[in-house]
Amino acid sequence: MLDSMRRAAKGWVAKVLIGILALSFGVFWGIQDVFRGYSSDVLASVGDQQVTAQQFTRQFQDTLRNYSRQTGQSITPDIARQIGLDRQVLMDLIRGAALDAETAKLKLAVSDEQLAGIIAQDPMFKGLDGKFSPEVFRSILRNNNLTEAEYLAGERIRFLRTAISDSAGENLSVPAALVEAAYRFRMDERDARFFVVTASETEVVAPADDELKKYYDDNPQTYTAPEYRSVVVMKADPADIAPKIIVSDEQLQSNYDRYRSDFTTPETRVIEQIVFPDIDAARKARDRIAAGEDFLAIAKELGFDEAGISLGERRKEDIPDDLLAEAAFALPANTVSDPVQGRLSVVLLRVTKITPAVEKTLDEVKGELTSRIQLEQARNQILDLYNSVEDARAAQTPFEEIAEKAGIPIVALGSVDETGLDKDGKSVELPFKDQVLQALFASDVGVENDALQEGDAYVWYEVREVTPSVLRPFEDVKDKVRADLLARKVRELASEKAQKLAERGDAGTPIETLASEAAAQVQNVSGIRRGQAADGFDLAAVTALFSVPDSGFASAVQPDGRSAKVMQALPVLGLTFDPASPEGKTIGDSLAKGASGDLTAMFMTALQDEFGWSIDEALWRRITGSTP
Repeated sequence: MLDSMRRAAKGWVAKVLIGILALSFGVFWGIQDVFRGYSSDVLASVGDQQVTAQQFTRQFQDTLRNYSRQTGQSITPDIARQIGLDRQVLMDLIRGAALDAETAKLKLAVSDEQLAGIIAQDPMFKGLDGKFSPEVFRSILRNNNLTEAEYLAGERIRFLRTAISDSAGENLSVPAALVEAAYRFRMDERDARFFVVTASETEVVAPADDELKKYYDDNPQTYTAPEYRSVVVMKADPADIAPKIIVSDEQLQSNYDRYRSDFTTPETRVIEQIVFPDIDAARKARDRIAAGEDFLAIAKELGFDEAGISLGERRKEDIPDDLLAEAAFALPANTVSDPVQGRLSVVLLRVTKITPAVEKTLDEVKGELTSRIQLEQARNQILDLYNSVEDARAAQTPFEEIAEKAGIPIVALGSVDETGLDKDGKSVELPFKDQVLQALFASDVGVENDALQEGDAYVWYEVREVTPSVLRPFEDVKDKVRADLLARKVRELASEKAQKLAERGDAGTPIETLASEAAAQVQNVSGIRRGQAADGFDLAAVTALFSVPDSGFASAVQPDGRSAKVMQALPVLGLTFDPASPEGKTIGDSLAKGASGDLTAMFMTALQDEFGWSIDEALWRRITGSTP
């Protein structure tokens, strides 16, 4: 039979059938890119420069890690996308690609010697002697998971990009007239005379029912009850579990031995050093000191002052050169070492003060150590607790039963709005309050929600009932409507009184006459600065005062809504503009920085437009699930 099949397979009909079959498997089961076209990993292009999906993913993850490290708060990729961080990263990569395109166009390069010189001047890589330290350099690269080749390649690109981007706005100066105008505007001060007029509910007509109803109808948002939710929340937190854990004396002893260094304050020494060009020079200086010459006097001969030779008070591990550290911590107090050949230089060392190490006893740290052990064990138990809760939820066990069996806190709230207030307007207590509230109002009744995590703690939540937002009936809020409308009428009356008096002041009536008519007292205020609230002068009053010319009148309702100021601006001696003053320099630098940033942004946009740029929107959606 096999022989018959082999003979049949040699025929042209069989070969065509086999070819079709192979083609179909190839196209639909694994080599479709050969026939359909290569599926590109290029996310964006600027001219001949490309940004790959892999580059974006790596940069996005690095950005999330940096954000978490700087703020101390973790940020999920979903939240980052909601605030547009993914698009920001993509645009940064596109701008970098535009700069690379311009670098290639201009045929710019940086030599190895130039790059080495730049890195050698970086303060981050300097040792105790103020010079470039290869050990510090390698240590920092190790801590950042970088090889030397990767770092140099990145610095080469960064240097060239910076050289181009800085050319647009570097050393930009702004016209002196603009600085002076900004200075006078920001630093302008005014003195004023003012008095206060008041209004009361007895001076306004009480609103009728039809007027109340109209005000109610015109302001529905004010009288609408928010959406409320009835919820149940339970929490598993190592901090709640820890106090219940019993710690034995054996555990205390073993953990004290384990963490002994945490309870020890290490020895510190105040160290001075003189750096010499070679070992012979150091020996000669040591001989002179042994003969009675002063350590500091020799340092001054070599151009060092007292501050220049001081390393300050240091622990042994604070000294990056281990050879110097060993020598310094072997010296008795107030003695000078023999010449020490460090990794980078030859020095003489002197120790002027020794503070011995201090180790706390087990009894002294027993309470602190017990809490630490309890928390460690609680953290180990929390995952088992999490799994048991999840198993119970999968079995449709009610929250209340789960919490009781697991021994974890549970909170049941009859009603809470999105801001965390109950129907009486009181703030409710919730674990992870902001995070839980956001999740609660994104869920619904009957939805099984994933647990929320914050640190080592977990929170589960369940929406039991939703009370929709609804306009409260007029009769239920009639008293509040009346109070609100009366308050508005009083405010309007106070404003009207003050405005009319200010108009009369502008027409020539003295402020004393106006104040007398209002049974008020004229007061004086000085040094009011534009845009800055002052004692008794809120921003509304300050803004009104600066809106009129010298000797002009202005008015402004006060925050209580029942009174208003009538103000007369007084002439103030003009400011003397001093561009060298701290304020003048700050304003000038701020204007220059802003203008530089604007020019650089315009330059980057022009570069992108010059080379042409595009984004693979389909690939972007596959990566992020959103539109660029």
